[in-house]
Amino acid sequence: MGANAGTKKWTVLRPLAVLAMGIPPLVNSLGNPRLAGLRGPDVLRLIAIGFCVGVSFALFLGAFVDFRGGRGSS
Repeated sequence: MGANAGTKKWTVLRPLAVLAMGIPPLVNSLGNPRLAGLRGPDVLRLIAIGFCVGVSFALFLGAFVDFRGGRGSS
């Protein structure tokens, strides 16, 4: 096992943990009668907005946190 084996494990688990936190509200909102009237373009727009917000938030955090786990090349 190399020195980066632990960081590789966390690199995979972090996005899965965020996904696991987002699934219950999604499943809960599927049965909402207020959302039943949404058309396809409305849903696509909401997905695109969520994707853009998520990517920008990840980039914002990436500016402050070193996700690679190291201090640079040695």
